[in-house]
Amino acid sequence: MYYNTQTYTKLKEQRKHKLFLYSMLLALALLLVNIAMDYVFTNHIPFNAVITIFIVAAFFLVKYFCSFKQGLYRVFYLIFVIAIVEAIIHSRPEHTTTTYWAYLIIITIFTYENTTKNALIINSLAFLSLASLSVLNYLSIIELPYSQFNYFSFLMIYLVLSAFVYILVKNFSELEAILHRQSTTLQNNVDELHQVQQSLIEAEKMAALGGLVAGISHEINTPLGIALTAITHNQDLLINTEKQLNEKTLKQSALIESIKSQQHGYRIILKNLDRANNLIGHFKQVAVDQASENLREIHIYEYIQEIVDSMYSVLRQKNIKIHFDGKENIKVNTYPGPIYQIISNFINNSILHGFELQKEGNIFISVDVSPDRITLSYRDDGIGMNEEMLKKIYEPFVTSKRNQGGSGLGMNIVYNLVTQVLEGDINCQSKLGEGIEIIISFPIALDNDANLV
Repeated sequence: MYYNTQTYTKLKEQRKHKLFLYSMLLALALLLVNIAMDYVFTNHIPFNAVITIFIVAAFFLVKYFCSFKQGLYRVFYLIFVIAIVEAIIHSRPEHTTTTYWAYLIIITIFTYENTTKNALIINSLAFLSLASLSVLNYLSIIELPYSQFNYFSFLMIYLVLSAFVYILVKNFSELEAILHRQSTTLQNNVDELHQVQQSLIEAEKMAALGGLVAGISHEINTPLGIALTAITHNQDLLINTEKQLNEKTLKQSALIESIKSQQHGYRIILKNLDRANNLIGHFKQVAVDQASENLREIHIYEYIQEIVDSMYSVLRQKNIKIHFDGKENIKVNTYPGPIYQIISNFINNSILHGFELQKEGNIFISVDVSPDRITLSYRDDGIGMNEEMLKKIYEPFVTSKRNQGGSGLGMNIVYNLVTQVLEGDINCQSKLGEGIEIIISFPIALDNDANLV
């Protein structure tokens, strides 16, 4: 599992925290066993061990409920050393608690120092301070309740514990560093994969925009061609009328017929130019919406009709009829770009997959608006898909037309647009021979003046 530098540091601190708390619990358990054994075998209560219990319990509670900076932990080291010195000087040799304190100070130093080098330095200073008691005892400045052999044994235990904890912490740190490096490498690979996927998605979107341009160009050519033909016809009529007028052979009936014919031509011109103008207007808005993800107000029902109109040339190739169901003049605040991408992907999938073996088909689009959500239902009566394909429909690069140019990104793009940009949900149902039905639902902000009629 990948974790970044921040998570890595956090997990490292948690490991230190747990190690310190477990050490405190172990110290408490050892002290309790020490008190119980002392009382059972000697009928004596070692009060220094009892006092130590309160101190260790206090440290445990403070660390459990609070988080401190480096400086306060070094205060802990000092307190531990003072407690060890007090135990060495005043406790009975057979009931000493110094080993417990030595264990705690070593654990605390090696877990809460940022580097192993610092831990070794501070631990060495602690060891020298404890070893200095032997020198003071030799100089008769203090008198230890231990034999020289017993005290040297204690110092040797301290060294062994230090080496053990050092190896333990060092191995932990090296393992964490290896994990972090591997996780960083993995994340870099994942980031590169996401970049490649994003590039493919952008290429898919631009390909859809290119298809839109080609379709609109084809659609515009038809009304413009008719208008051009009508203009040429009217021009010929004008030239002929002018010629007859110059030759003084123009009759009233011919003039009336020429005027009627030209009026009819101008009606055809205006009608087709108006259609071309509407197509260009739809194309401009849809193209801008497709290339951006800006929030704006739209009439949702009419906007979806505009999207379908912009794809008329694609639908006409298969004689596909679109059936709309919804209320008009409903203004919503949403992202038109993703809606265009979703509808166009649905229609392209129906043409490429659903109606592959059919010469005609039907697509049903319904729009339902509630006070806070919009639900869009898309259904076709194509061949549908099997259960195995349905389960993988949102996965990237899954397509049944890979050898025919299918990228397998269409429904993955739709899923990401619905769930991430529109913050909604999507549900797809299909069976072989029964077409497909896709329902998407996402939140909207209705305009206060929206006319829900």
